[in-house]
This record gives sequence, C-alpha cells and structure tokens, in this order.
Amino acid sequence: MANAALLMEWGMPRQGREHKALEVFFASMAQWEGWKAAGKIESFEVFGTLTGNYESRSGFLIARGTSAQITALQESEEFRQALVKVITIGNDVRLTNLETGDAMASRMQRYATTLKTLGV
Repeated sequence: MANAALLMEWGMPRQGREHKALEVFFASMAQWEGWKAAGKIESFEVFGTLTGNYESRSGFLIARGTSAQITALQESEEFRQALVKVITIGNDVRLTNLETGDAMASRMQRYATTLKTLGV
C-alpha cells in the first residue's frame, strides 16, 4: 500500500524547444505507464494548472508507491536519464518526496507525542 509519493512539477518549455517538449511529455507519460505496469510504482496522475504562474508551474505529476518503490525509482538510471531530458527541455523542474497513507498517520502521531513531551 502506498505510503510515499513523488511530486514532479514543471514550468513552460524552454524557448525554442516547445515542439520537442511535447514529444518528451508524451514519451514520459508512456514511461510512467511502463513503470506502473512493471510494479515500480502503484499509480500516477498528471495535472495541468488552471491558475497561477504558468511560466513556473504549468503542470505536475504525483506518483504513488511504497517508500521502497519511490526510492528505488529515483535511484534508477532509467529515471535519472528521463529526468535529464525533462530538465533539458523544461523550466522550473522540481522533485519533492512526500509521505501519504500510513506514513502520514505515523507522522502525526510523532508530532502529537512531541507536543506532549514539550508540554505545548
């Protein structure tokens, strides 16, 4: 069961690379589907922003899996090569590791324990 996630954000493509960005985007979606089919992640979902600063955040993806799956994916050469392609084409590419599911429940329990210990 998913207890971790990876948030990948990106801005608009670098000027002059717009057509290549479309090619890389669709190839990346196929790659994420392949990782899901291979059991390297549990799921992923892609989002396009409707408001805000499109230049710096035009879309993002959230991939879910176990902590071991997310870590193994990020450490794989296949993922690192795909990331380099995205960085080369797009602006403001960011990765953020996230907790979800049971990991969030444990996190909040630690927080509550800490507050109690500190008398806050």
